[in-house]
Amino acid sequence: MRIQTTCMVFPILAITALGAGTAAGFGSAAGAGMPGPGQLAATITDRGSLQIAVVNADGTGLRRVTAPPGHGATPVWSPDGRWLAFTYAVDDGAQLHIVNADGGDQRRTIPLPDAVLLPAWSPDGSRMAFVRRRPVGAQIAVVDADGRGDKILTAVGESTAPAWSADGQLIAFIGRRNHDLPELYVMRSDGSDQRRLTTEGVLLRPGIVQPVWIPVSHTIAFVERIGRAEQQISLINADGSGYRRLATGYAPAWSADGREVAFVVSRVAEGQVYAMHADVTGLRRLTAGGTSMLPAWSPDARSIAFLASRDGDLALWVMKADGSDQRRLAPAAGDLSQLPVFSWRPR
Repeated sequence: MRIQTTCMVFPILAITALGAGTAAGFGSAAGAGMPGPGQLAATITDRGSLQIAVVNADGTGLRRVTAPPGHGATPVWSPDGRWLAFTYAVDDGAQLHIVNADGGDQRRTIPLPDAVLLPAWSPDGSRMAFVRRRPVGAQIAVVDADGRGDKILTAVGESTAPAWSADGQLIAFIGRRNHDLPELYVMRSDGSDQRRLTTEGVLLRPGIVQPVWIPVSHTIAFVERIGRAEQQISLINADGSGYRRLATGYAPAWSADGREVAFVVSRVAEGQVYAMHADVTGLRRLTAGGTSMLPAWSPDARSIAFLASRDGDLALWVMKADGSDQRRLAPAAGDLSQLPVFSWRPR
């Protein structure tokens, strides 16, 4: 694989990172503590529509946050766990919504031009990056959490999959220019110093498109194709150096301390969740039967949530980090090109 580090001369794009801080423009929320062993937000089905719900990781407390006739998608928690952002579509336009995560009546709709997709909180909770679907293509924009300061960061081609670095200084994204292959890019959070990191294409298949920052580092994981049918998780530093292979698979997810990584490996069209130490030792298979996908570590690294399709039922599941005690939490739904379908609430 060839690596390109030349700085781009025009602006371009930003999964939620853990961090401290309170979303700007909001007061404190009562009862912000996380009940039981953790809590997740997820996209579920309700009367033929997609809606946002929260559920405790022990399967109790399922509560809908939205209701028909609109459709909710991509729930993401604020870094302090007090607010839940998602997109909500009525008719043909999706807008950004923020609600009190504990069921209070505090909520905000941020009216923005064009359709809004894939919101991602900055690590300090003060801003959100998102994809704006415009007539000229998909572009990345940012907005303050109080709805002010809307700014488009990209201007050429198609850009998607925003991901903030843990320090909030950089944004990684997938960009396509002039009908070329989709490539991995990085830029400063104000849209300056845009650089293309890859030159031979990255995968844009639903469910494996998102670049992922390794915790407390400036290293990015992404997925590329090897051979005719396999996917490879690769790593590269934000300055374009240090390209290396991590594992065969896709949908990588690191524990918050960066010590463990979970990912999906497909065998004969059946995906299963594996995990290993970040030093590439201790590989173990965690799921079996049906198809499992999109693993995500709990904030304390003791559990892993994932989607599974078993006997025709697509649902949100959770298990201990060693693969034991697997349990179904709620029916799941959603477009896997619009991630996340679910997310853990930060502690």
